[in-house]
Amino acid sequence: MRLPLQIVPVGALFVACTTVRPVQPAELSPPHAPTRVWVTGANHSTVVLDSARVSGDSLVGSVNGQAQRLVLSEATVLRAREPSEARTAALVFFGVSGAFVLVAHFVDKSPAPYCAENICAVGNCC
Repeated sequence: MRLPLQIVPVGALFVACTTVRPVQPAELSPPHAPTRVWVTGANHSTVVLDSARVSGDSLVGSVNGQAQRLVLSEATVLRAREPSEARTAALVFFGVSGAFVLVAHFVDKSPAPYCAENICAVGNCC
C-alpha cells in the first residue's frame, strides 16, 4: 500500500504543471495533437476521447478503448490539457522557497544555554 502514497505527489505535480483550455478542431491534427480531448455536446454531456483527430466533419477517437465518431457540429466545446509554463514556474518557485525556509528554520535553531544554577544577571540565564 505504500506505492500509491508515493505516486500521489507525482500526480499532484503533473496536475500542477498543466492546464485545460478550449481548442479548435484545427488544433487536433498532428504534429501537436493532444492525447485526450474533452468534448461537450449541446445537451451539456461530456465525452472524453483518447487519440482524437479530425476526419472530415467528425472527431474520431476512442472512449474506454472503443472507437467513437462524433460529429463536430454537435460539439459546443472542445478542451485539451497542455503544459503550463506559469504553473510550473510557480511550483518550482514555491517549492524552492519552502525548502529554503525549512532549512533556515532548522539551521537557525541553536540550543538554549544550560544553566547549572539559577543566576540572574545580564548575559546569564535564570
